[in-house]
Amino acid sequence: MSASYYANTDIGVTCPTACCPVGLKDPACYCGCRPVCEGFVNCCLLPFLNSGCGQCLIHNVTGPCWRGCDSIVGIDARDPKRPSGLEAIKCVVTLTIRPVHDIEKYKAAFAPYAKEVQASNPGVRAFFSFIDKSREKTVLQVAWYDSPEVLAGIAKDEAVEACYAPSPNGEAFGAVYGVRDEAVKKALASTGVSYEYGSLPRGFMKSAPHPGFDSELYPGPPMIWMSKRWVKPGRNPNIAKAFAKVGDLQFHTAPAFLSGFEYSADDNPDQLWSLRWFNDYEMGHVAHFPKTLISWVPTRVLFTMIPELKGGLGAEFPVGLSFSTKEDLEKAIAYNKGNAAYDRHFWEDVIGPVPDMGKGMVKKTTKGGAPSAGSMER
Repeated sequence: MSASYYANTDIGVTCPTACCPVGLKDPACYCGCRPVCEGFVNCCLLPFLNSGCGQCLIHNVTGPCWRGCDSIVGIDARDPKRPSGLEAIKCVVTLTIRPVHDIEKYKAAFAPYAKEVQASNPGVRAFFSFIDKSREKTVLQVAWYDSPEVLAGIAKDEAVEACYAPSPNGEAFGAVYGVRDEAVKKALASTGVSYEYGSLPRGFMKSAPHPGFDSELYPGPPMIWMSKRWVKPGRNPNIAKAFAKVGDLQFHTAPAFLSGFEYSADDNPDQLWSLRWFNDYEMGHVAHFPKTLISWVPTRVLFTMIPELKGGLGAEFPVGLSFSTKEDLEKAIAYNKGNAAYDRHFWEDVIGPVPDMGKGMVKKTTKGGAPSAGSMER
């Protein structure tokens, strides 16, 4: 779906139904009845779709109808250079899981190193670590680089490197989202970590100065979800197509949804690596799946994507990680109980700096001082 499908208005853009205006702080169009819309989805729609009748309807009617319409109108042949396409991606996000000799020594070495890396490199928007809650003497590291060149330019720290334990059997592993070209692979090859690059990459990753990074609009800190999850046997190609089409909508309708990216895993054809990076709870997390029928997003997700996941909305996670504030996570679990399945990591316990997604942003204004139309893009 082209960006021109989303018509600009004085207060933002219309939602993808093109039927009512929404503003910069509205996650969707609810026609003034958000509690009613969300209540209907929670109490009626979702329970029905999880029932036998609902599953039959999805598999035999609504799912085939969506896919058939996509083929007829040409959505299956989209330009890969579109803003929500793979060829528009410039950034790199890494997840690293690796064992260490001593947790306290690691924390003492990594914290100042990470703060220096993020503070001294304009293209490093996140560079943090947490203790892994699922593996003994193991740490998690997450980074956001604005380009492969930024990643390649990060120097190692001897004190931090000395903390890492040997991993002869692949105990140190990770995922790479966004750009995964030869420059990225070369830069990460020297780490001793077995990064998975997989196949069938799909999704989007926004770049600054997109308004979703603006710390005045969305002061953060971000809410990040990373996982390795199961899909139904043989259905990875199907969910790849479905996810890309959902991303084409979410790119525009959720301004603070900075990246939704997936790819099929290296070691299992029925698993995928997933990233959801939100810079705001309402305009990222809620807006990426608004509980209203006045949007194409929920029905497309429920009819074409969720049915391909093993466990559906309660998808199963060999790796499931969330990074957020306690308040945002509590709201996310109340919004979708399936979010409770992730290991929870809160910014108050971070090793290193909290991400600074808005660094270097210059606010665009008109001569009168009001935000420009470009700065209000969704």
